[in-house]
Amino acid sequence: MSNGTNRWLQPVRDGPTEPGSPGKKQPYHDMNETSADSSTDSDDAWERWLHKLEFLKEMIVGVDLLVVVIAASVVTFCVNHVGNEWISFISDSKPAIATLGAFYSFALVFRTNICYSRWWEGRVLWGTIIVCTIRMAQQANLWIKEPVLVKRLSCLAIIFAYCCKAQLRGTGIEDESEDGAKLLRKGVISQEELDMISTQSGWQPYYCIDAMRAAISEGLKAEGKNDEWKKNAAQAAMEETICTLANSIGGCIRVRSTGLPVAYDDILNTTGAIFFTAACLAWAPGAGLYNPFVVLIVYTIVKMIIGVGSDMEDPFGHDESDLPLEKFCEEVDKQITAVDERAKLITFDLAYGPASHIPSERSSSYSTFPNRRGSPLANGDNDVESGQMSSETDRLVPAQS
Repeated sequence: MSNGTNRWLQPVRDGPTEPGSPGKKQPYHDMNETSADSSTDSDDAWERWLHKLEFLKEMIVGVDLLVVVIAASVVTFCVNHVGNEWISFISDSKPAIATLGAFYSFALVFRTNICYSRWWEGRVLWGTIIVCTIRMAQQANLWIKEPVLVKRLSCLAIIFAYCCKAQLRGTGIEDESEDGAKLLRKGVISQEELDMISTQSGWQPYYCIDAMRAAISEGLKAEGKNDEWKKNAAQAAMEETICTLANSIGGCIRVRSTGLPVAYDDILNTTGAIFFTAACLAWAPGAGLYNPFVVLIVYTIVKMIIGVGSDMEDPFGHDESDLPLEKFCEEVDKQITAVDERAKLITFDLAYGPASHIPSERSSSYSTFPNRRGSPLANGDNDVESGQMSSETDRLVPAQS
């Protein structure tokens, strides 16, 4: 979303600010700001369209299009002017070619569904990473009393998300294309720890997991011995969160490392070559000079479908259809920072709420009888057979204290 979208919903700081800077809510737009916002929105929309066109260009344009046009033109000329017997026989075999096209379409759809399922699995796993990293910060603020260790766990949760992004893109968090330098400037990570992470031979996210376990162990060790049950419950809950993080990044690495079987793509490409050759022969008598263009259009559509499937096969890259890992990490950073700030800003105990809303210790109780001494039960006046029990007919009234 561009900076100009829904600008009045975004807070702005006190005093004069630049357009679009965050701070207190503005109830209305300034006319000059509106016009600047409209211009920004139109520029962003134009850039998005250019980006999409560039994506389509990279997916479609290639030498193979020229080869298809030339080959289709040659086949069309031979069918319409040379007229060999075997060419005419293939041209009349439209039912068989339609059956071959049905098989090719099924294989194409099957491949696309497999690629989409991989993209969807990566999306679900990253959703789990987002939820669990934020949950780790919340659990730290709830169960660990040492502020330094609470801050440490929040920073490790943020680092973990960025390490996952770098791991899934085949780089490290210290790489220039990643966000190690940005986290260093924000104070989320120190230079010494960044160097330590970069020198690890294993997966970088697992360094964060080990550091989280160490911080949790130290933080819960500081609790009193009388609260052993609370310590065990907190450690079990936080360990479950860490295990979920480990399983999620492991699943993402599995999705990235295990692509489609190479033989399947080979079979699909071979079937496609046979289909387009036979289809060009079958369509040539009816389409005439338009046959090369018809073949080119169908081939381009099939190429786009295969291209989108290939992009979804690895959903963690930089392609148009890949998952927005940068936005995921920024959202984790933003929400964890909000958790820490909320813990500092709130001046009352969340368990009880503000002091003005704490209920009094003496709560009013209710009884079905205004006076137990004068109740029908005390006088023995119950008539069970008549069906008129006082406990069923009398209204609830406050008990006499």
